[in-house]
Amino acid sequence: MEIYIRLNADVEHDYAFQVSNEDTINNKIKKIFPSKTGLADLMVLRPSIFHEKEPVKFYKSIHPGYLSEGGCLMFHYEADNEENLEELNDSKPLIDQLWPGQLVVPEWKLSKKNIWVYTIIMLAWLYTDLPDAISPTPGICLTNQLSRLLIPVAKHMDLPEIAAKLEQEVQANYSSLVAQWLFFVMHIFKVGIITLFLKLGIANPISFNPYKLWSLRDLTSPSANGAKNSGGNNNTTDLKTRLRSLGWIGAKRATYDDYQTNYYNYVIDKMGGAVAAYRAGAIRKAAAPGIQLVAGEGFQSPLEDRFTASTFTAIKTERKFILSEEYFVELENNLKKILEEYDGDIGKMNAEIRRFRRFGIYEPDEKLASLVKLRREIADEKEKASNNDATFGIKKNDLKKSN
Repeated sequence: MEIYIRLNADVEHDYAFQVSNEDTINNKIKKIFPSKTGLADLMVLRPSIFHEKEPVKFYKSIHPGYLSEGGCLMFHYEADNEENLEELNDSKPLIDQLWPGQLVVPEWKLSKKNIWVYTIIMLAWLYTDLPDAISPTPGICLTNQLSRLLIPVAKHMDLPEIAAKLEQEVQANYSSLVAQWLFFVMHIFKVGIITLFLKLGIANPISFNPYKLWSLRDLTSPSANGAKNSGGNNNTTDLKTRLRSLGWIGAKRATYDDYQTNYYNYVIDKMGGAVAAYRAGAIRKAAAPGIQLVAGEGFQSPLEDRFTASTFTAIKTERKFILSEEYFVELENNLKKILEEYDGDIGKMNAEIRRFRRFGIYEPDEKLASLVKLRREIADEKEKASNNDATFGIKKNDLKKSN
């Protein structure tokens, strides 16, 4: 079974992982995050440097999600909101807790150690740039330290004017009081920008240790791995073997916006251009594909009914889209039919599988297409009824005012 795990607490980093019937949080998912045996030293997993490297808890998203035009499920942007999360049992098999394709959301704890270290470094840096007029140790800023290193170099290269200029600049109170305060304010602003980038995870390095980053090159190099393993080094594990043992697939689930853009371009190309698509009446659906599911549908379907419920019956009798084993078998059959059309072309088949994992199916068979059509009709009926109720309420209020 394939599931998705949200890394970096980022909606754009929902990665697919393969799990077996016996896999649990303890014996599978938690192994993804340690430094030496997992992926923490190979790629950034945590939201920012201010978080611990390993999550403290794991949740599943029970937001119903979106039903795509191909009959697949996409994650909603509110999938990781607190009200849409349910904690997973660490020792219970994942297959008994999750639907195929469901989203697992790790909970990350702030690292007090990292926060304190960063704060001390930034405060020390700010201290060195205090205006000379108020600093207990004027003239110790990093710029002055660099200038002091360049003075003997300038003298050695017989550049007395430059050396003299540098010697003047390193003197305390060389700049005017206004300039000193202006530079200090700019320095505070610079520290604020750096902190913002790190907090938001825009800058989120694996490590600040250059040696550690350099040593990772050996692990990510297939030739280096082969050489070290053949030499009997048990501390170095082949990267592909490690990824395979963790269930890593390497595919990311698309956000709804990515899906919408990709599906729109697909429809336009298929129709032979925007004009042809407009004439065929396909533009409206391509511009806003899919249907947002409601409570009790999608990933909120009762998991205990997985092997007894019928998705295609419930859409007609209960007027809602529920998940079932029948539905996932139909998805698998659809994908197999699509792959058969490539006549054994491995490249095209792999590309289609990657697209399926990222965007779902684009050309469903009649059974899946009918399912989506019925669910869209239900959504349209609800929207029409809601609009009628709103119109009736407005007219009722107008009648009261006239009386």
